[in-house]
Amino acid sequence: MNRFITLTSLIVTVFASSTVFAGGYHWESKVKSIQGDVVVSKQAAYDVGRMMIQDYNRKSSPELYKEFASVFDYVDRQSFEITNSSVTVDEYLQGDGQIVYQPILNVRYEFRMREPGNR
Repeated sequence: MNRFITLTSLIVTVFASSTVFAGGYHWESKVKSIQGDVVVSKQAAYDVGRMMIQDYNRKSSPELYKEFASVFDYVDRQSFEITNSSVTVDEYLQGDGQIVYQPILNVRYEFRMREPGNR
């Protein structure tokens, strides 16, 4: 019986403390456009874009935090997650008459940001 009371007290204490620390956050969603390397064919640009998507999808939450957040943002560093990504290709005519292509990765991500005044 004593162990049950101790276990129950521990569970209540952990839950109560996590509830206190969980408050004051809200979910933010943002989009960032990332330019890839310029290449000489449209297909190569899409291939580079696909590799960019795969690279970003493999990143952990702390790595995404370093990529997307400012050091001045009050955010939960473990909450970063990519929710959607797509690639478009821009076509440019260079001064020498050559047409080149550049992949643009559009990444939608979300994270928990601390409410103003709860710092």
